[in-house]
Amino acid sequence: MSSSRQLRSAAFYSLCDLDNSVERCIDLCSDEGVFGFPSFTVLWVPTRFQGKTEISQVLGLINGHFAGFTLSEIEIHEGRDADALFVRYYAAGFIDRSERVYAQDYVSQLVAENGKIKVLREYLNVINTAPMLFPNGLSDVPAPANP
Repeated sequence: MSSSRQLRSAAFYSLCDLDNSVERCIDLCSDEGVFGFPSFTVLWVPTRFQGKTEISQVLGLINGHFAGFTLSEIEIHEGRDADALFVRYYAAGFIDRSERVYAQDYVSQLVAENGKIKVLREYLNVINTAPMLFPNGLSDVPAPANP
């Protein structure tokens, strides 16, 4: 059975080589595992991917737009529960397999259950991410509906 630290290490290793390890990432997740980006609500894009099929799709999307990730400045903070931890790290890579650099600070929450990832939530600065996700950057982000 894998600990949350072992799962985090395996997931980060796989994320750095998604061309060859999407299946490995998926195998680390429980059947009903969740991969989430809660801060994406302001971008009006999906924020929650549940189950191996949806996780596979989002990892494919990530792999299609971002390549050659390197992770550094990794800080691990364990929660009260041994199956949960928070990780702060810096990721850098290339956008759309070009020479445009993607650079982002992340905070991740990982919750393990029965040796598999139950929840992996990624928190990031969406203002930095929007220009990489949308052709016209922030101007493509829809305005919120009036309450």
